[in-house]
Amino acid sequence: MQVLAIYSESGGVTKTTTAVSLAVIAARSGRRVTLVDLDPRAATTKWAGIKPEEDHLHVGAILAYDDCEGYAEELGIVVPAWSENIRVVPAARSVSNREAEYADGAEYRLKTSLVGLESDLVIIDCPNRQGGPLIKGALTAADSIVYASKLSGDGVDGVNGARQTVTQFKKNLARIGATHTLDELGIIAAAVDDRVVGTPSVERVSFEDLEETGLLLTPTVPKRTIVEQVRLTGDWYGDYPSGQKVLDAYTELSKRVIR
Repeated sequence: MQVLAIYSESGGVTKTTTAVSLAVIAARSGRRVTLVDLDPRAATTKWAGIKPEEDHLHVGAILAYDDCEGYAEELGIVVPAWSENIRVVPAARSVSNREAEYADGAEYRLKTSLVGLESDLVIIDCPNRQGGPLIKGALTAADSIVYASKLSGDGVDGVNGARQTVTQFKKNLARIGATHTLDELGIIAAAVDDRVVGTPSVERVSFEDLEETGLLLTPTVPKRTIVEQVRLTGDWYGDYPSGQKVLDAYTELSKRVIR
């Protein structure tokens, strides 16, 4: 089972779009997918249009207890509009309370919750935090990571900050002799405006900055208004002709980041 974290330290840079896109594409190809919404903004949860049977049955229940083995299996909610193969572990605003959690071993709770999970792929939609308990938990649970970005100053800053956090996380593990594999699979740049004549200077400079990392994946994902529209209705943009180019780009990228 692959556990893939989608991360940026900036908000509004297509992190949730990337997480959902990779999850749905994998699910529709026949994989069993669990999508974990770890962001207190609950953007993935809102897009999926799901609500737990009881208010406390969200990812916060995982983060609150050491004895949480199997919780991810129990809390996942099927999203039929996307695929019968995909389940979302929802988030809520109260998840932000876990940012104050520094109990010994708290960073292992998300990983523990995945024990016994009947999925081929887990994707974690990380919050845009500069480290802290939520990110530490996500990185501990994950075996691979993809950075999400727009071709903008905020997009580049978010990737750079996230990479620094991941580097520090790996250094901390090395200091205590812990063995943990966390592969940086690349940077996905999305919401790229391909309908203008010429490339805006901000996008060009941002592309060059990301390319210098050696992690920028191709193709970049074009911007289409249908993506934002379906996030309000709970639909999947790939079911609409106007979303085809976005779907094609993410499908190609999924071959590079999903085992």
